[in-house]
Amino acid sequence: MSSYQSQNLQERKVETTPLLLQPADPPPPEEALCSLHSEKLRLFCLDHQQPVCLVCRDSRTHTNHRFRPMDEAAQDLREELQKSLQPFQEKLKLFEEVQVKFDQTAGHMKVQAQHTETQIKEQFKKLHQFLEEEEEARMAALREEEEQKRRMMKEKMEAVSREIAALSHTVRATEEELRAEDVSFLHNYKAAVERLQRPCWRIHSCPQEL
Repeated sequence: MSSYQSQNLQERKVETTPLLLQPADPPPPEEALCSLHSEKLRLFCLDHQQPVCLVCRDSRTHTNHRFRPMDEAAQDLREELQKSLQPFQEKLKLFEEVQVKFDQTAGHMKVQAQHTETQIKEQFKKLHQFLEEEEEARMAALREEEEQKRRMMKEKMEAVSREIAALSHTVRATEEELRAEDVSFLHNYKAAVERLQRPCWRIHSCPQEL
């Protein structure tokens, strides 16, 4: 085989390789079945807050219960859960903005302390020996003040970070539920609502800015 033919063969292999590597289309999701009757889940029981099949609907367990088609129930409950999630999303955004301001304030405090320290050093360099003790006393006071402010700022920033972490976890988990398939969403809807209604997630007032 000539070098020209060998080169053409190699080019054709390179051109066809991407076609061979293309992933196949994912299979369509299987319809969920009722764990009691092995029937397709067609309805959502508004009283029990769970998907049911047509056999469940006619059973004693669901006597006089209210039912909705799965797609309608999923849409309505998604909207309802999204409304419950909105104040948490807004609170998360607010805390993130506060965190940014805290970071800016901490940086300003550091620069301000450094500037003050420089001024003090320059002033005391011009004084006589008897002022050396006064210089040291002022520097110690400045460092103590800076340390106190730093500790206070650290505590506030840590509190904001904890709030952000907790809110982020709740928002992320709820957003995942909202993106889930209808059956999975409806199965977990009650737990998602309870998660947003826990006393520990009460939305407190935002910490005051410095």
